[in-house]
Amino acid sequence: MNTTHVLQDALQLANAATVQSLVELYRAAVRHFGFSHFIVTGLPSQGQRFEDLILEHFWPEDWMSHYVSCDYIRRDPVAIASGICKAPFAWKEARIYTDKLSSAGDRIMMEAADVGLKDGVCVPIPVRNALAGCISLSGEEPFTQKDALEPVNVLSLTFASRLQLLVNHSRPKILTLSDREREVLTWVAEGKTAWEISQILGISDSTVNKHIAGAMRKTGSVTRSQAVAKALTAMEIAG
Repeated sequence: MNTTHVLQDALQLANAATVQSLVELYRAAVRHFGFSHFIVTGLPSQGQRFEDLILEHFWPEDWMSHYVSCDYIRRDPVAIASGICKAPFAWKEARIYTDKLSSAGDRIMMEAADVGLKDGVCVPIPVRNALAGCISLSGEEPFTQKDALEPVNVLSLTFASRLQLLVNHSRPKILTLSDREREVLTWVAEGKTAWEISQILGISDSTVNKHIAGAMRKTGSVTRSQAVAKALTAMEIAG
């Protein structure tokens, strides 16, 4: 991707009208650099819960749940390095700052690789209500060379800034799930996979995942289970 295309993409990000359109534009832009997954989050300090600081994520769902439940954010070399560095860096560079955590860090990175997060780049960003934050991007074979860091940095900083302007306005105070989102979440609550739900409802599994993602965004949830819990509490779905 040349400089003109990067600037055009950044301009589109800066003018996105909704969180959904902003996320879709960002996903398309970073895909050019080999990134298929990302998370935008603040880094928790003492007394803060990691899941409360996540602004957006497209991580594999099982990995997201596992990462949160194991509190990996406190030992993740990339997360630790993002609280120290001021400039974007490749994941492999995180070891420079976290040698004393090599055993725990190595295990986390190996587990991430097993779910497709083989390599990546981290962009430190300011996040409201957190001392520091980052966008961590990954993929099977992403571009992590020095010449790729600057355009990814420009796109990510623009995305993070616009996201934080939009996010509080776009998430309604009262849940407004669509009928299909309620239906899909009901089946998720029953333990059905996206493929199983697609067969039950006669729609594609990608459409099922889209409805789940919509419900998660509306409920401000990090995981599917959290979305189900919030929908149950709000009496949007029956237990």
